[in-house]
Amino acid sequence: MKKKQIIQKLVCAAALLALLTGLLGGCRKEAPPEESTGRPPRETEAQKSQEELFDMLLAELFEDIITSDSITMNYFLADPTRFGIDKIAPTYGEVTSQETIERDRLDNQDIADRLSSFIYDELRPDQQVTYDILLYDLELYELLDASDDYPYYIGAIRPVVGIQVQLPVILAEFHFYTQEDIEIYLELLADTGRYFNDLIEYERERSRRGFFMSDANVDSVIENCESFLGEREDNLMIVVFNERIDQYEGLRDEQREQYKQRNRELVLNNVLPAYETLLAAMRDMRGVGANPGGLADLPDGAEYAGVYLRYKAGTHRTPKQVDAWLEELMDSTMTEIRAALAGNQRLSEGYFSGALGNIRDDTPENYLAELEAAIALDFPAIRPTRYVVREVSENMQEHVSPAFYLTAALDAYDDNVIYINPPSISDNMSLYTTLAHEGFPGHMYQTVYYLQQSPQPLRTVLGDWGYTEGWATYVEYQSYFYAGLSTAEADFLRLVNLFDLLFITRLDLGVNALGWDVNEVASLCRQLGIMDRDVAESVYGTVTGNPLLYLPYCLGYLEFISLREEAEGYLGGDFDLMEFHRFLLDFGPAPFPVIRNYMLEWMEAQTPEVLAPAA
Repeated sequence: MKKKQIIQKLVCAAALLALLTGLLGGCRKEAPPEESTGRPPRETEAQKSQEELFDMLLAELFEDIITSDSITMNYFLADPTRFGIDKIAPTYGEVTSQETIERDRLDNQDIADRLSSFIYDELRPDQQVTYDILLYDLELYELLDASDDYPYYIGAIRPVVGIQVQLPVILAEFHFYTQEDIEIYLELLADTGRYFNDLIEYERERSRRGFFMSDANVDSVIENCESFLGEREDNLMIVVFNERIDQYEGLRDEQREQYKQRNRELVLNNVLPAYETLLAAMRDMRGVGANPGGLADLPDGAEYAGVYLRYKAGTHRTPKQVDAWLEELMDSTMTEIRAALAGNQRLSEGYFSGALGNIRDDTPENYLAELEAAIALDFPAIRPTRYVVREVSENMQEHVSPAFYLTAALDAYDDNVIYINPPSISDNMSLYTTLAHEGFPGHMYQTVYYLQQSPQPLRTVLGDWGYTEGWATYVEYQSYFYAGLSTAEADFLRLVNLFDLLFITRLDLGVNALGWDVNEVASLCRQLGIMDRDVAESVYGTVTGNPLLYLPYCLGYLEFISLREEAEGYLGGDFDLMEFHRFLLDFGPAPFPVIRNYMLEWMEAQTPEVLAPAA
């Protein structure tokens, strides 16, 4: 095999922007009991049913998450008042500190105590699912909170997926549902200096504890900041804002110019200086208190990585089990690749000449329309939805992932945005499969499908990376068969790309959960014919800079395949791919152990009853 194909995806990460990264917290305390007034008492909690009390708890948790910061509220709700939620003072929210750690610890214990007070059998079936998810998550949160050091193991400032990369794009897509939202946006810009100072203090604390990034990863962050600061008057946040204000209806010309001037001043005098302060801090912390290795090199880091793996990938498997699984699958996948090349001369010639996967040149919008039509036989339909495809700003392209989908609002899911990063997409086939991952039948389709079912609001913000990224990877590999290629060519390309993912994921796991050093990374690379030491060091830097980043994609995909194989084996001839996908989509994002528990009921319902013989 060509080295280029093997290492093609080793130096880029397809990261979905995550707006919610903290633990459940901020649970409000109950009001004291009312004094007797002589009037007939209102219904007390003791008189409410278990279903009513549980709905109250879920509504409370949903409001606490939504009101944690202005960006979360804006992205998840177009009109908070429809949910009985008041808007908050504009803020980016709090950055992790010892105070927030202690408060979250108490809040999570409070939620766990309240959860344990419910009579499970008296809850509705949909409530039982949410109960199971909350219980699963809270048990992991307790383990992730076992040490005061753990919240400092993985920083907020990182290459590729750090907040310094995400924030400009998130702000560029801040929804202007009303004129008040424009004002909130501008006040957020004014909060940028405070927010970045808090982020810097958090990173300084990580440095003091010896957990800060390696020099190579700091250099990547420095380059990102310098690139963003390189554009001032033509900065993304000025250009995009001006375009959006021009398109916003109902403003007088005078108002438009005032808004543009205020935004320009805030970007130049607040946002860019915040990045300059961050840049100076990164240079100052470079080499001080840095951990050159992965999570496993930190105190009790292997134990932490094992729990973080379960949390991030939604799996019950241990690192050693995952490593054995990945190794076995790498061997079997490589065997299939070699067999395909040996048994198909045309395939072999096309692979070594780089001629495989050639599809027509077309626009992203046309590819998405084709995918939407092609998936109709395998995936349930959704009602028509609007979407736009945008390119990442040039000054961010070097530091942003190949593509990402921005999650739609719970009450405005007809407005969707997909970003693509042209320099990171090598050819039309890559663009096609990337759009399948982000659009149809990937993130956008899965999100809109679930929101169209009117789920319990809390379920929409809990999320699960293993499910969402695993689903998008699962359908990305399915999309090769929709691109008009022969079955042999489509399956071969799927195998090659799967091998790449298995390879980088095993390295990610090995470094961060099993304690591999750069020499062990280089050894595995050499086994695959990759002799260049620079490649091994580059990969090592990538997986230490973003620990366990690849696990939700790969393990999520493998867990979906495992569920599918389990269902096919149980149902035999009664297995229906469309109905299997419908079950997964209806169930929504959840840890895989929870999904697997409910899938047995679904499989039993799919089996036709055996009729008794006639008398």
